[in-house]
Amino acid sequence: MKKLARILFFAMIGLLFVSCSGDFEKKEENASGVFMETEIVKKLKLGNGWNLGNTLDAYTNETKNNLGLSTETSWGMPGTTQVMIKAISAKGFKTIRIPVSWHNHITDLNYTIDSEWLARVKKVVDWSINSGLTVIINIHHDNLSEAQMSSTYGFCVPEDANSPLKTRSISYIKAVWNQVASYFKNYDENLVFEVLNEPRCIGKSYEWSTNGYDSKVAAANKIIMEYEKAALDTIRATGGKNASRYVMVPPYAANPDMRNGWSLPSDSASGKLIVSVHAYNPYEFCMKDMSVTVFNSSHKGSIDYLFSSLGTDYVSKGIPVVMGEASASDKNNTAERKKWVEYYYAKAKALGIPVILWDNMVVWPNGDDAGERHGWFNRKDLTWYYPELVDLMVR
Repeated sequence: MKKLARILFFAMIGLLFVSCSGDFEKKEENASGVFMETEIVKKLKLGNGWNLGNTLDAYTNETKNNLGLSTETSWGMPGTTQVMIKAISAKGFKTIRIPVSWHNHITDLNYTIDSEWLARVKKVVDWSINSGLTVIINIHHDNLSEAQMSSTYGFCVPEDANSPLKTRSISYIKAVWNQVASYFKNYDENLVFEVLNEPRCIGKSYEWSTNGYDSKVAAANKIIMEYEKAALDTIRATGGKNASRYVMVPPYAANPDMRNGWSLPSDSASGKLIVSVHAYNPYEFCMKDMSVTVFNSSHKGSIDYLFSSLGTDYVSKGIPVVMGEASASDKNNTAERKKWVEYYYAKAKALGIPVILWDNMVVWPNGDDAGERHGWFNRKDLTWYYPELVDLMVR
């Protein structure tokens, strides 16, 4: 999730499927062991996890200059330490997602990544692996608007498929992944690459929702699929463990409801792709303003639809799914958020879908945006804001 992220899921859609949720329960039970239990849980040890949010992914679009290591704390997070990472593992989480933005750490027109930044990312990855965690790293906030591309390194999803910005974007994505994958090529499969975070058309009316723009989203997905194929082929070409590493691949905005024409890329390795999605679901409870603070039956219907769709389209076909980001904003409604945790995580568990909790260390009543209070772990004193809810997640 970004600072302004809005992954829109509509409760009304979910309501249409409430009546069929009971029938799907048996499908979930049958599907839960198809792929995840053998390949992901047992082999990769990929389970419910935690995001190192607003940290190595912190960025600014104001300059092309290499900003150095200071960006790690620029969004208010403390510098990451080994003790923090050990606390995540000790709590019972199995996976850590380390979002990384690269565009403020490019040193030249060839998109060379600052060696100190790469080394810093490596240190956090090493701490995580040494703590027994499976690690996910990615290209996170490097997705820009078309206008931003004139003054900042990164990539964009242009409306015109023939735009030179698309060619430049592919060059950027390939250059970054060539360096990152080469740097980590000898790491074992407990390091997972996620090719992009939430690829989308920045600033467009359909940035976060189809809302009548199905054809626009479908056109964007075609470009995104080109980007992801380029990233995947670049990763595989670096050799070493990367030839068969697990790679996560998202649809438009990582939104399960915006898969218009999207599909996984062809891969030289067999059975190594994971569908990457984000779902702050239902949106009005998890991210909207203070107008909705109670978790109700319509919200359950929205969650039913979300997981029934992922189960039918992917898990039942042996295609693994990871919920790379999920959370419910703190609206001073702990008892209601507990209901959300119990329901959401149970649905994910039934399908063997690991949920990676988003955490930006903001809790009630702090923060200007009621939908952006996703604080769970206080990294400053190594305590948990809501330990009862977190215990439910890791169980």
